[in-house]
Amino acid sequence: MLRTLIEKLARPLSVRLAGAGITLAAVFAVAACDTRTTGVWQLPTPPARDVVSFTQTPPVNGPTLGQTNDCKQGSPGYRLGAGDKIRVVVLQDTEFSGDYEVNAAGSISARMLGPIQVVGLTVGEVEEMLRERYKAQGFLVSPRLSVELMAMRPFYIIGEVTRVGQFPYVSCLRVIQAIAIAGGYTRRAGRTRLTIKRYYATSAEEELVTEDTLVEPGDLIRVPERWF
Repeated sequence: MLRTLIEKLARPLSVRLAGAGITLAAVFAVAACDTRTTGVWQLPTPPARDVVSFTQTPPVNGPTLGQTNDCKQGSPGYRLGAGDKIRVVVLQDTEFSGDYEVNAAGSISARMLGPIQVVGLTVGEVEEMLRERYKAQGFLVSPRLSVELMAMRPFYIIGEVTRVGQFPYVSCLRVIQAIAIAGGYTRRAGRTRLTIKRYYATSAEEELVTEDTLVEPGDLIRVPERWF
């Protein structure tokens, strides 16, 4: 009888222990789930790193300011030559306005004035000359006009390049850029004896240059054939 009583008391205790075990397993499972974020274990926090600060001035690419100022585009001292294109705007009467190209003789045919020599003159000098001519010939009492350089004369390239001939001038053009415009070097091209015949040179002598030399409007570039 005593054994029966003990068995009756032990049966609920085992049931309670089993239930407690299930509860503890569920608690551990929930705690384990809390350590997850998006299906993977939480990554460790990265260590603190020093913030890098740059105190030096970043390098400047391209030519220096002094070299850039050598460019002829828009220069007040630029002198007109054959192939240059200018625009004359007369405020009093648009019939006197027009676009002109300096011809091989170095002149333009201005409205009502006829041929006028402009080669070797600056844009400002042409503007003043037209103002005086229109006033002196009685076309305008007090001329108000302006002259603008629209396009500069082309440059020329001959020798060992893919395409020889004349090409439109662009601002701050250098020899290597001019060669690229002409299609690049040929296989026989020599790159150490490049020369330029300047547009306003007083003699036929050509100037020995490098690929970084500035090209001026109207210049003639020669790319020689290499010796070996």
